[in-house]
Amino acid sequence: MKNLLLIAFPAFLLVAFSGCKSTEKSAAKSELSNISTQSTSEPQMLASIQRTPCYGQCPMYKATFMDNGEVKYVGKRFVEKIGTYSGLISAEQVLEIKQKITEYDYFGLDSLYPTPITDFPSCITEARLNGVSKKVIDRRNPPSDLKAFEKFLDGILEQTELTKVSDETIYDQPLK
Repeated sequence: MKNLLLIAFPAFLLVAFSGCKSTEKSAAKSELSNISTQSTSEPQMLASIQRTPCYGQCPMYKATFMDNGEVKYVGKRFVEKIGTYSGLISAEQVLEIKQKITEYDYFGLDSLYPTPITDFPSCITEARLNGVSKKVIDRRNPPSDLKAFEKFLDGILEQTELTKVSDETIYDQPLK
């Protein structure tokens, strides 16, 4: 009887864990189809990145990525695009943002990485996932995961084709 259990238990574990991988893939595909067909509810902010001014020529802008793929960009100073712009990212990129929020443990980060130096610009990121929201202010010396998340969001922004909507430079103004 013991020999039967020693053989059956590892076989059971093998079957159970191999099923998890296909479940994860199915969940990812299901999530992706939900993103692309989502039109009945109001779009929600998924992530944003904002660069604040300094006493010098620091870029000043904010980009907001919505869960339906919409992107709003507002450039204020020392950036190529000044004004309000809109764009669209793919469902795969939306899913990738969600994955990076989890991968970088964004909700486990501190809310503030301060510095006593007043001239330092801040990088303010926000994320909302599964009903949980968080804002992180990076003034100096953040952990590598936060730096990687900031770089990731800037990379998505650089890849996005943006169309000018207006000359307004107010961050929280709705798109027209």
